Amino acid sequence: MSDTPKPPESNVTGHDYSQRGHLHYKATPIIDFHSHVTMTAPSDQANGPAGGSGAEGTTAGAETMLALGREFGISQTVTMCPAQDIAPLRAKFGDALLFNGMINKKPDEPDDVAYALLDRFLEEGVHIIKLWSAPRGRERGLTVDAPWRVECLRRASRAGLRNVMVHVGDPDAWWEHTYTDTAKFGTKPEQYVPFQRLMKEFPEFNWIGAHMGGDPEHPDHLQAMLEEFPQLYFDTSATKWQVREVSPRTREIYGLVCRFPGRFLFGTDLVTRHGLTAEHYVSRYWCQRTLWESDWSGPSPVADSDYKHPNTANETPTLRGVNLPEDVLRKVYFENARRLLEPATAGN
Repeated sequence: MSDTPKPPESNVTGHDYSQRGHLHYKATPIIDFHSHVTMTAPSDQANGPAGGSGAEGTTAGAETMLALGREFGISQTVTMCPAQDIAPLRAKFGDALLFNGMINKKPDEPDDVAYALLDRFLEEGVHIIKLWSAPRGRERGLTVDAPWRVECLRRASRAGLRNVMVHVGDPDAWWEHTYTDTAKFGTKPEQYVPFQRLMKEFPEFNWIGAHMGGDPEHPDHLQAMLEEFPQLYFDTSATKWQVREVSPRTREIYGLVCRFPGRFLFGTDLVTRHGLTAEHYVSRYWCQRTLWESDWSGPSPVADSDYKHPNTANETPTLRGVNLPEDVLRKVYFENARRLLEPATAGN
């Protein structure tokens, strides 16, 4: 038995993350449109819900993440966190953080619980609300078009909110293990039917499809949705997923983003958790910027349990940069997010 320690998930290849010469973009600051910066506590579970400690928690994890983000040009971060975390985070970080309120409730709770949560988020001045609607949430009633969520959208619209983020779908690979029971979870294409119905019912919202719309595997599907719904945007978050599925399709993704440069938003999906190493945050910032702005190519330094090892020596997927033009990056990294987040747009 070998005594060699297992490499950390954030750097299984031993990569030197200080090598950043290929990260050439400096035209504007960068806005991370999709993250989970929260208060943390030693009692937090490694894979449990993020945050929720409120003022009783600590901002240490958030301080580490945001400081490292600044090294990668991130000037502002939009975070999903429990409502009780907003006040202490805002007090600590000011305008460096903006907020996205996730609207959920438990199956046995009355609809009023969701409405009260929406009201609290609106009182806290969130810029976005989020409907997490992954297939694994079906058993908990978290379908994107659940009646209580539709009512939340009506109330949010009346309140003047104009941005809604949706997590719909999951990686294709998950239908080979987690979602093999399609009678229970539905097929991947079926996830988009209620989502598209909501976009038609509520055209006043800007809709943000998280994680490249949940379908980086199928750029033609993303293009069809962008063409049909002019108010639809996609964020680039979920680093392992995007590295694994965008890299083999750089030509198609390059063409898609360049055809719709005003409809993509940079995001990481980083989550602050108690005790996470600095390298964990660095790895995601490094991979995301490398993927979108460079032609760098090599084994991804981040472990990926969904990666199928082909007959190569690589233990991780190849990260192959899309190398977007600078004028497109300016929109993806900053201008598109700024347009959606400006308070003056709230009522337009």
